[in-house]
Amino acid sequence: MFNRRLYLLVLTFAIALGLLIWNWNSTPGVFLKSSSSLASVGRWEMDLGGQWKMYPSLRQAWMTETEQEGKGIDSPITGGGYGYLPSSKEFEVALKNFKIPAEWNARSLILQINGVYGHCDVYLNGMESSQRIGSVVSEGGSGRLQIPITALNYGQDNLLLLELTAPSSQKTTFLGSGYPDKGRITGGISLQAVMETSIENPRTQVTWEEHIAQVQVDFQLSHHGFSEYGPWTVQGVISDGSAEIAQAITQVHSDESSVQPVSLTFQVPDGHPWTPEDPYLYQVYLTVSNTKGDRDDIAFALGLASLEYREGLFLLNGKELPIKGLALSPEKEYELRNRGDVADWLNECKTQGYNLIYFLGHRPDEYWLQEADRAGIGLWVELPGSAMVPAQRLPEPKVWEEWTKVSSLHPSVWAYTSGIGLEYNSQSLVRAYEEEVRSITAPIPAFNLNLTDGDSIVGPWGEIEQPKEVQELREGLWPEEKWVSIIWAVLLVIVAWSNLAAVNWRYKELHNKKPKRALRKAWFWQGFAMVTRQMTLAGILTALLFNTKAPWAQWIPNQWPLWEGIKLQSPWLIWLIMGSLFTLLRLLQVGVVAPHMPGTPDTKGLAAWLERRYFWNWTVGVLWALQSWGIPRAVPILVYMGFNLLFLPLKVRDVHRIGGGYAAFLWVPGIIFLIFGVVAAFRWEDIFYAIQIVQQSHWLKLILFGS
Repeated sequence: MFNRRLYLLVLTFAIALGLLIWNWNSTPGVFLKSSSSLASVGRWEMDLGGQWKMYPSLRQAWMTETEQEGKGIDSPITGGGYGYLPSSKEFEVALKNFKIPAEWNARSLILQINGVYGHCDVYLNGMESSQRIGSVVSEGGSGRLQIPITALNYGQDNLLLLELTAPSSQKTTFLGSGYPDKGRITGGISLQAVMETSIENPRTQVTWEEHIAQVQVDFQLSHHGFSEYGPWTVQGVISDGSAEIAQAITQVHSDESSVQPVSLTFQVPDGHPWTPEDPYLYQVYLTVSNTKGDRDDIAFALGLASLEYREGLFLLNGKELPIKGLALSPEKEYELRNRGDVADWLNECKTQGYNLIYFLGHRPDEYWLQEADRAGIGLWVELPGSAMVPAQRLPEPKVWEEWTKVSSLHPSVWAYTSGIGLEYNSQSLVRAYEEEVRSITAPIPAFNLNLTDGDSIVGPWGEIEQPKEVQELREGLWPEEKWVSIIWAVLLVIVAWSNLAAVNWRYKELHNKKPKRALRKAWFWQGFAMVTRQMTLAGILTALLFNTKAPWAQWIPNQWPLWEGIKLQSPWLIWLIMGSLFTLLRLLQVGVVAPHMPGTPDTKGLAAWLERRYFWNWTVGVLWALQSWGIPRAVPILVYMGFNLLFLPLKVRDVHRIGGGYAAFLWVPGIIFLIFGVVAAFRWEDIFYAIQIVQQSHWLKLILFGS
């Protein structure tokens, strides 16, 4: 009679797991509006944003597009589909078909990719290593890759393939993992045709001497590998939109380097400062040319703002700047960019009294930077990969150097967060890390913030409120939990009473080949008690997952994507899967022991006999139901663990009394703990980091005891 129940249990687990995989809900992803701070008259540009073809692997993408001529793109066998870039959706491989205009033949081609989160390998017209034109490894930054002339099919179709893997922050953060091994591209993708020498990576710095603004513009001349004809004349102009305000010119002679640094200094008399109340912007024009007529140019906006941070206060153009900020979650950022509502939202924030926006766990696209410059509102950028990282895996600050150059063009960038939760690390390592970060980000200040579970980030400089959408999503993902826990508690009481009222039976009855109705009924309720106990444990864990007010919730979505992916699924399926799995593991544990017990009893029968010492399970269910009336979240699970320890001597005595040995019951748990131990050995930094958190964190008491 027990076998039918086992088959039903296995079938339930298989169906629930299959439904979860088949109906896995991932973040749908939205198309994102993007732009660049730099404009050019002399460069030709092809926007590659829009519809792309998505595949789970590079080989699948190439074979489907070439050998099957794209016929299998919508087939579940090939796994292909359509998507958009730039987008908030993660992917493995994206493919784009494009043609090169004939007039681009005489120019160098540069592929510009912005907003790369992950390791992006770029292939053109093939999938072999010889067709890989370069890689971009970044946490929201950009990359410019020169395309070899031999790699292009002029006048024919070209296939561009982007292969992404997970960003390093996903792997290096506390308890981080490489799974799911996907990345995303949230910025623009374009193909640019430039002359043999182009202007790259401009960076600005503004200082004031009374009413005169001194502007230093540093940039690079990049030579793209063909015959170069020097010297080059580099000219810069600052304009107020109607007239030239300042000019600088220099000459650069050729050397053997493919990249030459250049610096221009401008003086703007009676300069109009950029302030939140009056966000005035000038225009900077840079050109490079030679005697052969080759020419490149770029233009960008300039705000005359000088930012300092002294004695805990921000100073903008020498005046104190108290901060009243609002944090922005990635989900809200994607929503605003998708709708094109960035400018309106920033202006609305200003009318509500906010003067700064804090970006949680990601870097803003240049579209945000431009609109913030125009709106007169500051941005505080949390550098990706800086939250909850053991000191041994802190990122190399040089990876942010390219981003600091971009942000230097924008007076709206006021601060960086280069670390969160570093207080639990070795202070010597943290101090060295901080010094290197500040050398990269200067003159913009960089902060290390403590893990906080409050509704704001507070400092002597002011206050930043957490986003309302994060506060709302911290709990309530399983709204039916309250009445479910009550119904479940009633069921557990019924099961406990039915077991109490059932006929009393002993171990020797397991060998009864023809049990009477009363004994079969007792076995049923005892076996049902075992299933409900495992389901109770699974239900409590499901509630902890979906409805718990988690500490540092504002940072979790960016560091643990798998955690957030699970929370997008049905809590009913998660509960059923965990409950079935726990029950099967219990039967496996008992099944290992059963052949060594007197009379070699049936596994399911032995499990039912052992369940007599778990009569207390109904109290755990009642405590779960009482959480709606103030019982802390951790109490039911702590009580469950406490009862197990309390009744352990009685369970050992029962087994020894019938002539068995209890040590065999430790095989399955021991193997599970051994597996976790091996994994932990490879992530020992996380163990020490967790120990420091437990020792120093006050919020642990909030989770365990609700006070």
